[in-house]
Amino acid sequence: MDERKKVRVTMNQNNESDQKHDLEYFLTPKGNSKKFGNSGRIMLPKILKPIMLALLLGVIFGAGIIYFFSDMTPGAEDDVPVSTVGDDDEENDSNEEGNEDSSSTTFEKAAEAYDVIQFGVFSNRANADELVSDSLNPLSVPAVVQEENGQFLVISHLVLSEQNKDDITNWFESNDLVYMDDFFYKTWNFDAVQLDVSENEFTWLNEGKSLIESVQSGIDKSWVDEVNAWLDQQPKAYQNSESLEQIKQLTTEAENTNQTLRTIYQHTILLNMHIFYDSLA
Repeated sequence: MDERKKVRVTMNQNNESDQKHDLEYFLTPKGNSKKFGNSGRIMLPKILKPIMLALLLGVIFGAGIIYFFSDMTPGAEDDVPVSTVGDDDEENDSNEEGNEDSSSTTFEKAAEAYDVIQFGVFSNRANADELVSDSLNPLSVPAVVQEENGQFLVISHLVLSEQNKDDITNWFESNDLVYMDDFFYKTWNFDAVQLDVSENEFTWLNEGKSLIESVQSGIDKSWVDEVNAWLDQQPKAYQNSESLEQIKQLTTEAENTNQTLRTIYQHTILLNMHIFYDSLA
């Protein structure tokens, strides 16, 4: 009995000696030196990765901060372009001049209709000019050859009143021109004008329109003088107007005529002014 107890105690002691304390797993090195070297190489990349990431972020943010504060240095002010007050004034003046040249104003003139004297209508300009030279020039009667719908009309004297029409009819018949055979009265329509022009042209055109409107109180020599003064200010844009050239010629010829013929000249000047504005429509 005692022997069996001794054997059992001895076996138990052997089993206890085979079992290691829990701290031995942590304090006792595991594996040989080769395994330890492999573990070190595995841990090294894990340590280097965060270090490299930290360095990269530091370079990026550091470069940004340096760039930001470099613009605030005193030397940066030297790179800012400086314009003088005189340069700004010259630029503003040039811009204002350009705006004046490019600006435009709308000129307007209402449509109108008047009776005029018609001496004939022809299919070509040559026959119309022949009537003027053979029949009207010998009587010193001014006339205008005007094209309308492919035909050439010989017209004269814009009529302002019935009394004026009677006086002219009597004068023509006294010079052997028969009413309704050699001449008659035709209503002539002048179109409305709406035109974008420069400020200078607008002023000049308005002055001419005022001269036309003023004849309702009568036409006299002073009115013709005003027309001449108006023509002296003629803008370059209208230098080639046939109607304006004829007005200049009529104002000169009217000086050497009698009273009745002077009236015809003055009313034909008025007719040419209407024709000029009608050409702008």
